[in-house]
Amino acid sequence: MLHPRPLSAAVLLICFAPPVAAETAVEVARDWGLLGTWAVDCAKPPRQGQGSTISYEATSEGHLIYRRDLDSSDNNEVTGARIEPDHTLVLSITMPRYRQTRENGVTKEADGSIRSVFNRGTDGSYTIRDGRFVANGKPTPSLRKCE
Repeated sequence: MLHPRPLSAAVLLICFAPPVAAETAVEVARDWGLLGTWAVDCAKPPRQGQGSTISYEATSEGHLIYRRDLDSSDNNEVTGARIEPDHTLVLSITMPRYRQTRENGVTKEADGSIRSVFNRGTDGSYTIRDGRFVANGKPTPSLRKCE
């Protein structure tokens, strides 16, 4: 027969154990394989405003930065990151220039490239839905990691 005290102590330890620390956006992105520069064509120089080159960088302070077209004026902090059960990486990106926070879902293709499958504002508006740009219906491009 089990003695009730050890069982009670075990239950108390479980109930009052410190919570497991959640991974930071940098850790989630690193584990998923996102850190670095991604482009439609790594051989071509990025053109400002085109969005064909995306960089995800960890700062020395432990923040994750999302930068488009290697434009130093277009730095945006990734304030949250999680991986969905279907392996989609969901990034919450604060964009001060546009006074908004957007959620971007990114998937990995079989060849190792990545694609945005959705991009939505906190107001529920989408610029990308189901892997297509809402404005023109075209599929989002695949981005390959630049070495």
